[in-house]
Amino acid sequence: MKKEYIIAIIAVLTIVIGIIIGFILGGKKEISNLQPEADTRLAQQDENENSTIPTVIIETKTSPNTLYIFQTYYQKCKHVIAQTINIPQEDINKTEEDLQEKYREWGIQEFTPSKVVFYQEKEGICEEHYLLKDDNGYIAIYTLDTLGEATLKEKTEIITTYLPEVDKEQLKQGIQVIGQEKLNAALEDYE
Repeated sequence: MKKEYIIAIIAVLTIVIGIIIGFILGGKKEISNLQPEADTRLAQQDENENSTIPTVIIETKTSPNTLYIFQTYYQKCKHVIAQTINIPQEDINKTEEDLQEKYREWGIQEFTPSKVVFYQEKEGICEEHYLLKDDNGYIAIYTLDTLGEATLKEKTEIITTYLPEVDKEQLKQGIQVIGQEKLNAALEDYE
């Protein structure tokens, strides 16, 4: 019984090896048949240097999942303020050229189907320069403009009466804070 299995296995292996060798030899013949044609095309192309081979160009476009990142660089304070939003519905399936036409005041730094980064530079300082001051016994938040002028943004409910004298004196003079996170941290310190 074992001899019959061994003979059957040898027969199957012989057939499989024969098929593999047939494919290998048959594949080489097909490649060698194609070779002269390829050489002819290359020779013709060398003769005519200006000939071009047509290619498929796939244009990159925005998708419904594209994120817009608007970055503004402020020259005086050297800060970059970025705002990220989802793509507006009317901008879906647009090319970089389409968006550059629509958002002329912005340059495009990066354009992919998942993200478009817009960039612009402005003179002056960004909107994240704050001044904390005592305003009739309460801490008030002011924004600073390019000239250093303060504009009241918000009057908090933090009473200055119970603060240490050092803090009261600093708040009378005004404490400059840059950035929303630092502003929040400073207010938490006074609460």
